[in-house]
Amino acid sequence: MDIQYHFVNVESSDALKEYAKKIIDKVSVYFNRIVSVTVRFKKERSDHIVEVTINGDGGVFVAEGKSTDMYASLDLVEKKLEKQVKKHREKFINH
Repeated sequence: MDIQYHFVNVESSDALKEYAKKIIDKVSVYFNRIVSVTVRFKKERSDHIVEVTINGDGGVFVAEGKSTDMYASLDLVEKKLEKQVKKHREKFINH
């Protein structure tokens, strides 16, 4: 699995990369095949924004989390991605 990290107005951090990888590993359980993953870390004023784009299983899944802490934003992204992927899988199971 290819993971690309982009940092905008934030210094690159191995701890952030590891935490993001842990979240992607949790979400990857719901996928049959992941082609690529892009993680963007941004800081705008007091907001810490994380955007994760996953290309896999015939679709592109995008989730964005915004809070005052980068790790909290990653947790929000995890919940949103899980919700999207579960909904996507249910569509295929029901049809």
